[in-house]
Amino acid sequence: MTLATEIRKHSGNRAADRAKWPSFSIVVPTYQRRDVVFEAVRALCRLEYDGKLEIIVVVDGSTDGTSEALATIKSPYEVTVVEQPNRGSSDARNRGAALARHMIILFLDDDMIVQPDLLREHAQLYRNGADAVIGDTPIDERSTAGFLADSVARWISSERVQNPLSPFDIFTGQLSVRRSVFEQLGGFDVALTAGPAFGNEDADFGARLLSRYDVRHNPAAVSRQIYVVEPREYMDRAARAVAADLQFIRKYPGLARELFDRKGIHRPLTKWVYLPLTRIPFAARLISKTAVRLADWALATRFRSNRVIARFFSGARSVAYWSELRARGWLPFSDKLLVLCYHAIEDQSDDPVLASYGVSPAQFAKQLDSLVDRGFSFITPSQLDAFLRSQGPLPRRPVLLTFDDGYAHLLGLARDLLLPRKIEALAFVVTDAASNEWDRAYGARPAALLSPEQWKEIASLGVEIGSHSRSHREMPLLSSKDREAEVLESSADLVAGGLPPPRFFAYPYGALDEGSKSSVRNAGFVAAFGLKQSWLSRVSDRFDLPRVIILSTDKGWRFWFKTALPAVYNLGPRGRRLLGAMLRTVRRG
Repeated sequence: MTLATEIRKHSGNRAADRAKWPSFSIVVPTYQRRDVVFEAVRALCRLEYDGKLEIIVVVDGSTDGTSEALATIKSPYEVTVVEQPNRGSSDARNRGAALARHMIILFLDDDMIVQPDLLREHAQLYRNGADAVIGDTPIDERSTAGFLADSVARWISSERVQNPLSPFDIFTGQLSVRRSVFEQLGGFDVALTAGPAFGNEDADFGARLLSRYDVRHNPAAVSRQIYVVEPREYMDRAARAVAADLQFIRKYPGLARELFDRKGIHRPLTKWVYLPLTRIPFAARLISKTAVRLADWALATRFRSNRVIARFFSGARSVAYWSELRARGWLPFSDKLLVLCYHAIEDQSDDPVLASYGVSPAQFAKQLDSLVDRGFSFITPSQLDAFLRSQGPLPRRPVLLTFDDGYAHLLGLARDLLLPRKIEALAFVVTDAASNEWDRAYGARPAALLSPEQWKEIASLGVEIGSHSRSHREMPLLSSKDREAEVLESSADLVAGGLPPPRFFAYPYGALDEGSKSSVRNAGFVAAFGLKQSWLSRVSDRFDLPRVIILSTDKGWRFWFKTALPAVYNLGPRGRRLLGAMLRTVRRG
């Protein structure tokens, strides 16, 4: 065999070996960490891998000379450094992913020092069919010495990746994913790491990833974290973590309970020490400042790894977190909620039948502002779903808006009033009607209803579509067959209109009986609304949920009274006078 033949054979074997291994694009976002990311990229240059790879570093607005430092690194692999204005780590990761050319994207934090065999460990699972892989991220010995790094190391060692995986096990510090999968999922949510929010972009991506794809954990895939976060930065992240948590649970209310459990809400220290402290004005701020000053002092002395100081600092940060959650209206969690029922949001004072059911847009806007001023928090239909099915937590004074009949003007209302306020709602539509034919039979003026084309449009604005039956007939007056047709066919109409199967039903006229409830339950609905005038609680009948009807006469004190004490308000004038007399008697006694 000639030398040329040997060279060709060797080159052919090497090419065949490379073909066995998936190609990787490694994406590293970084901000103001020149020295740390320099070491991280140097470690990437020492990777031992037979497949193709590239390294993409996105410098997210750093002003510390990061790009210049990275340009001095000599690498056996292609290294691309991209600069952009500071937009947050999620945006930086998405930017890097958009530039990636290879089969697998590996996301690493800028403080991760990889083991030389990291890519091989990830690649093995992809060769066996995985769609995404996570590894382990212990603390690197080069981390800043002190109790913060020690505490993080203890926390990492105490945590165990669950099987099956939870979204909270997905960590962008070391996460690889097939590029095609990443593109199908739409990347990371930039709102979770921008502005006041910091965190949960990995859990958010994980929730979407786990719902559709094969995600695996390989404990042998190791990258070590150089922990360099200072006490002040770590403490300040508490408020930003709350902002991110609330955004996350609004998207995934079914995960809210697990999130707060992982935050330690049921731990004795939280229950008996941290939460009571959040009720004391200025206590959280004073404790936080004291903890940071003590930490700064300790880290400069021989007490830098003192466990007592570590526990005090950790407790101070917990108080800061729970205090911010309380300030945002989420503590204590609520066991009941107010559901408001509107019909037309327009002046119908000249209608002989519907005059009392028309609330003008100006009056409606004042009512929304009144609820906010009184500390109410608008929740979403998905949060109601989680509350009913899995006892998902709700904010302190939750309220949900619902609209019956599905008038066409609701589209403008959603766009001009609800969307700017970030309020989501439920609209119950009659699926086989173009106008309010049931009201016209009693002399009401005609009013157009949302068309099937408009159902999808208003749903895109944050108003979920529920069923109000197919023809708005009183269900207790129907035969069993007709009742089932009203429910099932209305659901089918919505699906045919391009919407998901409806989760909620509202009985026409609020009329129901056991047969009506059975028909709705058997059709697969999560819950249904009647017209009992009270707050909704965990023990409410899921297929006869209460709502409070808001009428045109509910202005000023009447609206306040009706939304604060709906059961009392709806006793009627005689009942309210009787209650007042009883209260006066109690006070005199």
